[in-house]
Amino acid sequence: MKIPAHQIALLARQAHEADRSAPFILLRLAPDACTDEAVDVNAATWPVVGCRSPLAVRHVMFRYSKSTAPVILLFDGSDHDLGADVLARCAKRRVIAHNVWQSVVVLFRAAQVDPRLVKHRWLAELLIRYMPPGGFAPVRSLVLDEERAWKELFKIVFGFDIFPPSATDLLRWAGDGLRRDQYRALDSIAQQEVLLKLQEQVGQFVSFIFAAINTGRADDLLAVGMLCETLADPDPGLVAVQAQVTARLEILFGGLTPDSGTVDALARAASLLFDTSVEHERREQISRFEILVAQLKAELLAVKARYGEIGFVSKLENFAKALTERNTDHARECLAALQNHRGPVLSEDRIQRCRMALNLLNWLNSHGDDHTDRLSELASIYRQNLAWVDWARTVLLEGDDFAALARAFAQLRDAARIRRASFDRKFAEALVSDKPDGHRLAYIEDAIERFIAPAASAGRVLLIVIDGMSLSVFLELNYSLLEHGWQQYGIQDLQQPTLLAMLPSTTDASRTSLLSGRACTGNAASELTAFSAHPRLLAHSIAGKPPRLFHKASLLDGSGLTISDDLRQALSDTRQRIVGVVINAVDDHLMKSEQIRLRWELSQFRGLDALLAEARSSDRTVIVTSDHGHILDQDTSLVANSPNARWREPNLELHDGEISLAGSRINAATGLNEVVLAWSEKLRYASKRNGYHGGCSPAEALVPIAAYRSGIGADSAGELKEEIAPEWWIT
Repeated sequence: MKIPAHQIALLARQAHEADRSAPFILLRLAPDACTDEAVDVNAATWPVVGCRSPLAVRHVMFRYSKSTAPVILLFDGSDHDLGADVLARCAKRRVIAHNVWQSVVVLFRAAQVDPRLVKHRWLAELLIRYMPPGGFAPVRSLVLDEERAWKELFKIVFGFDIFPPSATDLLRWAGDGLRRDQYRALDSIAQQEVLLKLQEQVGQFVSFIFAAINTGRADDLLAVGMLCETLADPDPGLVAVQAQVTARLEILFGGLTPDSGTVDALARAASLLFDTSVEHERREQISRFEILVAQLKAELLAVKARYGEIGFVSKLENFAKALTERNTDHARECLAALQNHRGPVLSEDRIQRCRMALNLLNWLNSHGDDHTDRLSELASIYRQNLAWVDWARTVLLEGDDFAALARAFAQLRDAARIRRASFDRKFAEALVSDKPDGHRLAYIEDAIERFIAPAASAGRVLLIVIDGMSLSVFLELNYSLLEHGWQQYGIQDLQQPTLLAMLPSTTDASRTSLLSGRACTGNAASELTAFSAHPRLLAHSIAGKPPRLFHKASLLDGSGLTISDDLRQALSDTRQRIVGVVINAVDDHLMKSEQIRLRWELSQFRGLDALLAEARSSDRTVIVTSDHGHILDQDTSLVANSPNARWREPNLELHDGEISLAGSRINAATGLNEVVLAWSEKLRYASKRNGYHGGCSPAEALVPIAAYRSGIGADSAGELKEEIAPEWWIT
């Protein structure tokens, strides 16, 4: 048996420390036990010479008589074979037997070894061979016990930090080719003893790990564990195929048949190991799983598996079918199964679409809406219920790459539109017969008087007008604001006040009326003048610091990526109590022709995150509102020619989906005494694009307004409020 050089060095050093004057160290080892001609001991080089006879020993002693370093002689004879004169020149005056456990005891700074270890000479040799560069930590008692020896073996040879290793540790270890090679390099006795020890500590599960190593299929073990989840599925319809696949697995395990305990252990270990893998490793594991499924003809099981494309597609089909059949409970179960699938996985966008589909299905299966004749009550119903429906409908406009799911989404959208149409008609009729109550619903031109000025009386204010923001967009933005630490609170002690846009709900009428505080039309220049001169706002401003308004041109700096220096300075000026900004992101998107669904989060609005950061640092109340809402194009029909997208001048005929509206606000917005407005979202009067406004559907006519505070003292600004999701909303 070959002895590693460092083990020879250890034996020689121990003998030398016991007899430092002896020039020779005689070890009872075969002459060829060490292949090195010298070993390093105590930073010095000591010659190593094999001696096949007593005469050879004398010859070497003569040859190295002038050596300055001790010389190590390997001789497998006894003391009786050598003369007293030879032994007198050797350490301890005898041939030193190779007591491998005694060497190990020294390495651990122990006094003795656990008697149970003595029979495992191979274990001692491995501890010496694989001794870490920094050596072993000393034992805490005088005895090197069995547990410590085994623990160190599994750590330095197999890489297990914890002994006994868990099933997951073993599965991870078996997938490491270098670790497996170290195991294969052990002699047969060591391999057998290691297996027995692991079986004793972990169970028969270990036999299958090492059987797969012996058959060369260890790299498939994780995939086998992933498949084992389906072998434990209690579905009676799978019993036959489970038995067939289990039988086919025997070839991987050298003829061993995995029992239920082994199947469960493999499945659990694989699940935990998959969880701790990085993304590229997961992709490789899923690919190997799919190959294994094909090899074992286990496609019927793969349909139920949490891994692989077959199971993923099956779950998509099940979810799409449940949506089509309007089965809410089954759809919820199918979505849970989809989200539990480990790979491929649903993207975040896809998860949101699926959840919105489930929300819409839940709403469609809920009881019918109670429609009132009162305009303000209808506005509250829309904000608290149907705006959430519109949010879900908007998300589902994205469709899906999976055809069956895309069709299911489209069917839900169509069903929701049909159900929504009766509410939109009722809302349009109420516009003719009723007026806002001033509490739940107020005219947009009264917003400064009712909401903005009172907020300014309590402290510094930042008014953010997001042009074209509907209530459904606001709900999505509100979630993002809450995630970024902003808290919504009541305005004038009102729960969720809503504004009624100018009708027609056009920018030049609604936005100018909002920022002027009176029903009128205008442009950016007239808005700026009116806003800075509004009496109620001036009353809460410091002399020389009238309200300031920033439009698109003055909002961002030259890069177009962050707010301008002028705006930043105004926000940081503690004497500038009222600052207003107009953001055109939504309205600009509506003008485009490409059908792209945007996420209306903070990051979507250029400069908004910087605006809010300045508002937070300058302790400003942020009031978020809009000038009007919008509808998105969902198979609209062109029913008349008009320079305006959703309103027209009256003629002798009204189409289904239109109303005629008159009054002073109509005159202020258009200069006409009467106009025709589209309330049906299916009608348009201009060229096709992403979306439209100008009509009188609640999605266009109702405008959100909400106040936010951030940081310490936010909850002292008033009663905290929140947009409460309807009962059918489950995400």
